[in-house]
Amino acid sequence: MVSLTLAMCMTVPFLTACGSGKESKEEGNGKDTITVWYWEDNEGSYEEAYSTWSEKYPDVNLELESIPWNSYHDRLVAAAASGDLPDVYKIQPTWTPELVSMGAIEPLDEYIDAWEGRDTIPESMWNSAKADQDQTYSWPHSLVVLYLYCRKSYFEDAGLEYPKTMDEFYEACEKLTKDTDGDGAADTYGFSMRGARGGHFMWAGLTMNAGVDFLDDGGKIALNTDKMTEANQKYLDIYKNGWAPKTAPTDGMTEIVQNFESGVTAMLIHHLNSAQGIVDVLGDDVDVVPLPEGASGRYLPSEPCFWAVSSKSESKDAAVDFLKYSMEEEPHKALCKNAGLVPFVSPVTDDPEFTENKFCAASMEYLDDVKTFPVCDTWGEWSETVWPQTMQRALLGEITSGDMIETLADNLAGE
Repeated sequence: MVSLTLAMCMTVPFLTACGSGKESKEEGNGKDTITVWYWEDNEGSYEEAYSTWSEKYPDVNLELESIPWNSYHDRLVAAAASGDLPDVYKIQPTWTPELVSMGAIEPLDEYIDAWEGRDTIPESMWNSAKADQDQTYSWPHSLVVLYLYCRKSYFEDAGLEYPKTMDEFYEACEKLTKDTDGDGAADTYGFSMRGARGGHFMWAGLTMNAGVDFLDDGGKIALNTDKMTEANQKYLDIYKNGWAPKTAPTDGMTEIVQNFESGVTAMLIHHLNSAQGIVDVLGDDVDVVPLPEGASGRYLPSEPCFWAVSSKSESKDAAVDFLKYSMEEEPHKALCKNAGLVPFVSPVTDDPEFTENKFCAASMEYLDDVKTFPVCDTWGEWSETVWPQTMQRALLGEITSGDMIETLADNLAGE
């Protein structure tokens, strides 16, 4: 529990990446060069955090390239297929089997075991980095947990307490949906629903607390049950009842945050990355609370991210030096501060700048309820394509809740 607590309380590019570093070395006046791909919510945060690299490693050029989240996975897979990956790239653990099967990712156990700074990172993060593989192919980068953003004034005006249970959450969705201009149509909505890519995080957090999970204790797909179909129907009804914007089936991360900031929606599920931007717009008119409890308590999806090294890199030692550098106190603190991440590297975890922040505290409050998604060969395609397409069809009434769950279960099982 202690190590998990530490784990939880953890972009304009300035140059363009060029394959595995060979071409970059030629362009860098004989210096070795490493290229790094990542996505970011706060533009320029990585460039600023890693600005001291050249002081510590003057003989190695560092080329950073920020890639939009919406195209990141597809571009990464395409680069892996063509053999044109950067030296270092950011991943989610559920992508690891896919990259291993493509021969695109380098085992890192040898480097991890020899690194003297290994113990500054909690063991729970190293366990997540393993991603159920025989070898460790990734290096800890960040971890965030979803929680519920609430417009304080909206709840006060409606005479509502922040929801603690699913029944209270659905009640809030209904009562916070209003026609404020008197034209007979709702113009503010209870919930900022995300039907596009990435929406499976909030969906899982509001359905699987009914006592369902992706896998049973034996590792078999356990999604297709009456209990899950019922919980999923209640979630779909948020949209069908008009408690979410009409654009919800195609809304992604940018749209749901903009809807919340602009006053179109009263509740939003996201994580610490969004906090500073929301506060800049709303000031004190925002609070954060844990996701509501279902019949089986809370289900808090976490979103760990890791660094990986290309198996094709011609600069593997320099690439690993970057991984170590990114976990040093000052770069780690700077990235957490600028990118809105929760620190997990000691001694940054004890810094009052983070421990006294209510958004960071909300990330740590119910750590026993944290869940990570299953690592399996089918997850990449399931989360990137199958889930959003199936969810959109269900929201639009093209398929039933039962059809949706059956499709999701079958695809996750590889059928």
